[in-house]
Formats: sequence, C-alpha cells, structure tokens
Amino acid sequence: MNLRHNLLLSVLLILVFVKAQGQQALLSSGDKSYAELSYIEAIEAYEQAFRKNASSIPHARRLADCYWTLRDTKNAERWYAIVAASSQAEPEDIYRYAELLRITGQFAASDLWMKRYAKLAPKDSRVELKENATERLGEIMGSDGITHKVVLAEMNTEFSEICPFIHGDTIIFASSRVHQFGSRDVHSLNNQPFLDLFQGVLSRDGKVGQIKALQGTINTKYHESNLVIATDGTELYFTRNNYHDGRKVLGEDGVNNLEIFMLERTAQGWGKEVPFPYNSPAYSVGHPSLTYDQSRLYFTSNMPGGLGGKDLYVCYRDVNGSWGEPQNLGAPINTEGDEMFPYVFQNTLYFASDGQLGLGGLDIFRCTIRGKGYGVVQNLSAPVNSTADDFGICLDANGHHGFFTSDRDAVGDENIYHFVMNSKGADERKWSGRVLDAVDARAIPHLTVRLLDMDRNEIARTVTGPNGEFEFPAPNVPASISARIPGGAGAVLAANEFEISSFGNTDLPDMYINSVMDLPVNAILRDALTDEWLDGVAVTVKDARDGTLLFHGITDDQGITQGEIPDRRFGEEVNLQVSFQKSGYLTKTINVDTRVLMFLEHALTGPEGAGLSPISAGIDIAQAMNLRPIYFDFRDHRIRSDAAGELDLVAQVLRLDPSIHIELRSHTDSRASIEYNDALSERRAQSSRQYLVAQGIAADRIIAKGFGERQLVNQCTDNAECSEEEHQMNRRTEFIITGCKDCGLVGQQLKL
Repeated sequence: MNLRHNLLLSVLLILVFVKAQGQQALLSSGDKSYAELSYIEAIEAYEQAFRKNASSIPHARRLADCYWTLRDTKNAERWYAIVAASSQAEPEDIYRYAELLRITGQFAASDLWMKRYAKLAPKDSRVELKENATERLGEIMGSDGITHKVVLAEMNTEFSEICPFIHGDTIIFASSRVHQFGSRDVHSLNNQPFLDLFQGVLSRDGKVGQIKALQGTINTKYHESNLVIATDGTELYFTRNNYHDGRKVLGEDGVNNLEIFMLERTAQGWGKEVPFPYNSPAYSVGHPSLTYDQSRLYFTSNMPGGLGGKDLYVCYRDVNGSWGEPQNLGAPINTEGDEMFPYVFQNTLYFASDGQLGLGGLDIFRCTIRGKGYGVVQNLSAPVNSTADDFGICLDANGHHGFFTSDRDAVGDENIYHFVMNSKGADERKWSGRVLDAVDARAIPHLTVRLLDMDRNEIARTVTGPNGEFEFPAPNVPASISARIPGGAGAVLAANEFEISSFGNTDLPDMYINSVMDLPVNAILRDALTDEWLDGVAVTVKDARDGTLLFHGITDDQGITQGEIPDRRFGEEVNLQVSFQKSGYLTKTINVDTRVLMFLEHALTGPEGAGLSPISAGIDIAQAMNLRPIYFDFRDHRIRSDAAGELDLVAQVLRLDPSIHIELRSHTDSRASIEYNDALSERRAQSSRQYLVAQGIAADRIIAKGFGERQLVNQCTDNAECSEEEHQMNRRTEFIITGCKDCGLVGQQLKL
C-alpha cells in the first residue's frame, strides 16, 4: 500500500509540475509578444495560460493592458476588475477600471472607484475633471450637440478608415484597405494592414465618390495618416512611422514612433519630403494641424515634459518662415491622459481626449483660441461622441459638412462618419428672422409677424421680441413671411427670397419697415355737471419725462380736438402729461402711459371723453382735478410724502384764483372710539391747513374741520370685517369750494 501511495503521489507531483511548466511557457510567450507590441498574439498566449489556472496578477495586468490598447472595452473591463480588486493593484489599474465602468454605463460604480483613485493620486487633474461624473455627464447629454444625427460615410470598408481632412472639394483620409499596388504588410499590433492615404471627391450634399489611393511617393509599406494641406495649397503635412532607408527606427523602449513630414508645392508639383524639425526616435510626433493663416502648427506628442500620456503642442512660425520650439498647450486642455488629433477651424481648436470628462474612450472636444490662450473646453456631446473612441474631426470650408472617426459598432475597426453642423430633426427646426427699421436699422419690437402659405392662408403668427427677432416652427409647405404696422407700413418676405436649410434652422433675411410716423391723437371734453360737450378747451400734451411740448389744440363745438404727436416709433413706450384748461373750470391733468402699437387715432381721453368741473360751490377740487386722494397712515396725522405732492396742486389752484375759499374736511376710519377719531380727524385737518398756509395761502381762506368716522364712504363700520385697503379709503381729506368771485382762469395757465 505504501508503494502504491508513493507512486500515485509522484505522478500527481509530475502532473502539477508539467502543468506549471505549461503555464509558464505560455506566460513567457505572451511576455515576448507583449514586448514586441504584438498584442493579438500576446492576448492568445495569456488567455491560454489563465485557462490553465495561471494566477499571476502582473500578467493579468498585461492582458488587461492589451485589451485596453486595442480598445476591446468588454474584455479590458473583465481583466481590470480582477487586477483592481487584488492587493497588487496599482493606481493606474484603479483609474482604468473606473473608466471602463463608466464606458459601459455603470456610472455609480465608476464614481466609487474614481474616488478610490483620487485617494491614491490626489494631484491628478483627471480626478477633478471627472468628479461627480454621473451628474455632469447628464448635463452634457442634456445639452444640444453640434448635430442631430451622424451617418456612416460611403468611403468605409471592412478595414479601418480614419482621420479625414477636407481641402476644397477633395477629402483625404487614411485606410488599411488593399489597393492597386498589391498586397499590404500587416502590423503586428492588431494584425491589420498598415494605413495608406486615399482621396475622394466631396459633393455639395456631403457625398464622397471617386475614391483612389493618393498618388505620388507619400504612401509606403508603413503607416501614413493625418494629412493636412495649407489653406493656400502651398504646404502639405502628414504622419508616418519613423523609418529611414527602408528600415524601421526604434526608440530605447523598442517602439517605432511616429514622425511628421512636410512638403512644399513647386511648379512641378509637390517637392521633396522634409522631416519636421522636432521629430525624434525617442518619442512620437504626429497628427499635424495648421491654422488658416498658417502661423501655427498644432500636433500630438508624448515627448518628455508633458502632463502625462500624449499631449497637444503648438509651434509658431517665425519671421523667417521656420517653426519655433514646441510649446505644450498645458491645462485645461492637456491632462494626465491622452489628448490627440488636433484640428483647427477658424478660431476653434478641436481635439480628442480620454482625460477630459467624456462619454467613454476618446471623446471630441473644442475650445476657442484666444490669442495665445484658450477658452473653456466643451464636450461635443452625442451623437458625435459615444461610449467608443471618437476622434479625428474635420469640416468643409463653410463649416457645414463634417466628418469624424469612430470605432462604434460599424463595418470595420474604425470608420468615418458624416454629419451636418447644427442640424436638427425635422420637428425641431425653426425659421428665425428680424424686423428692423428701414431708416436706421433699429429693432422693431412688439410687431405681429405672420407665416402664410402660398394661398396667403395664415399658418402661424408671433410677435417680435426686444431685438426685433421672431421665430416660427419650420413649416412643411412653402411659405412667406408678412409683417405690417397697423395704420403704417408693411413688408413681405416671399418664399423665393430665401433658402431653406435642409438639415437645421433657417436664418431668414432681415425685413425692413419704416417704423417712425406721426401718431394721430384726439381728445373729447364735456361738462362734468351737464354732460354737454365743451368747446374752447385748451388741450396740452407734454412728454412727462422732460416736459417737451408735443401737441396743443382747442376743442370745437363737439368738444373734440385732433392732431398728431410727431416722430413716434412703433413699439416705444410713451409717457404723456395731458392738461385740459378752460376759463371757469378747474384744470384737469392726467397721465397717459401707453405703448405705440398702431398709428391709428389714439384717444387721449378714452372713447367716452373726459369731464371738466365748473368752479362753483360744493365742488371737491381734488376730485374735479383728478388728484390722488390725500391719505394718512393708521392713527397718524402727519402729511405723507405722496400727499404733499397733491396738496401742492391744491395750493396752485388757490394761488391762481385768490377769490376761492375752501372747507378742508378730514375723515378717519371706524377703528377706535368716536371721540378719538374726532380728535384725530381734527388734527389731520389742521395739518393739511398748515401745509397750505406754509405754501403761501391766506389762513382765512381755509376752514379746517374734522369729521371723524361720521361720513364713511363704504360699509366699514365698527366691528365690520374690512381689508386695510378698504379702511384706507375712509382716511381721506376733501377740499370743498365754499365760495368764489369771478372764478375764471382768464389768460392764466397752470404749470402742471
């Protein structure tokens, strides 16, 4: 038994040893492929080793890194989950696992792992950029993108197509497809053919045709991509693997890095390739982009001194036409992650980043170029960005059609997508325009604008805003725009006078109308006692703001005067002070605050006219002159500031006609006792009298009496439930004319 037991134990030990040797051989094979950047072969070896129960965390990390580099997010997440949960986890393992969780939509879990990473690397700018990612991504997704949809472009194949660039009506892009030059070498990293440059013809509707390989000597057996041509067509830049005399040049880390090459146009065509002066075998320099004026060259590099990963750099052209030393764009553009694929359109810099807060992988961002500085970094949001890698954007000369690269689900590894800038769905599109004055181009607000079909039936109407702007939902039939000032001029924008956007909002041409006219006005006056029309009433209209005389007229035997207030602008607010004066009548002044919304006759006194009260005994001056009531605060007899102005007008009447005598009657509300209110009203009456005397009115012309609560104007008696406003109506003062001699205001005019 002992012999058999020992024999069995020996066999088991041999099997364990053989199995361990098999695991180690596979791990060693994977390490060799990993060092040579042959990630497909490395993955195959590592996966076999782990299927044989290998348990090495360092090798699991390398396997995860292979999947991360090849952008296989599903498998990368699977292996980084194992590595991140182990005691051997490094900070970058935690960061990548958090990113992969976010890419796959596990936002809450991603936030938790990112907080763990923040404790390990608190100075990493990506920690702050991606803090509270769940909430902030919701804001990004809720914002308007630069387009409403993207479509797969026609130039795609089952191979990779990346990094388009538009020059005139030519679109140039990189592709790993096989072309007429025969078989293609395969890159060991992903077993895909090397990239070559292709070109096609771009039509006005964004379609691409007549695709062929780029002619000349630029394409080689190595990678070529990211070609750009200067706006004036005199320079060309592109990216290629670092190789000389037909052989790859490797850096100290064994990596064949990227370089930028330049060509100048001559009379015979493109000249000889010249290496960019800042190329180096020690690091990559690629993805060139020129500004419109060719004064700056932006590019990507992992040269020493950057913020981490790959950064964006810029070179400025000096007075001799040479490129100055590269300058790192720094924060907030560059991060400890990767920033790549710069592209400049007008004064906007576009770039791809996985360090900025995005939807997943590389996202496309933009910021404004401000001198040598940069504005706020903005995520382009969906549908351009996705949970996959999105990069390599470009626009046509008008900024209308755009293309970019993405490895979202499609026909190949990477594909080129087409979009129309600022496009919207059919049910979201708007027609917008402005209505301006024909003379000085000032905005015309508050004007009704109508949308009409071809039979002039109204489809919709709106009103112009403060800047003269208006907007309609885009109609699904041909339509015109009509605007007319009531009583004034109008304008029509015919359907054949503007071009409708097929993809987004339509900006209509400005409409011009003469909005300044004389405003017709009238006033109708009658006797307040007899209700008969009053002739000979002087009607004076002034600007209430500065006292400018705008109109003066005399009523006819029908009590009517008509005229015009000159140079009124449609939509403006007018503040008028209108005075009515006639000998033997108390002058009345009213304020008319209105907005000019038509140039039809405007009644200053309203359609029923206004009444003037003859100066006679029993008339309340305040009521006849349309003065505001003289109110007092509760249980107080002091003259309020609002009451002082009204008392000044009463004093003016008394000064103009010294024969007028008045009885000043003061009243209280019903609260408190009768005795208290009698005394309070007496004090109020005396306060008002003293105020008028202080204005130069003889004391013997004013009798002051307090009536307490004996003459209430409403039902607010003792114990009645009334509001404060209702009680206020009873706390009043009246100015009753008790006598006068020759009461007319002959030749005199109140200066109200």
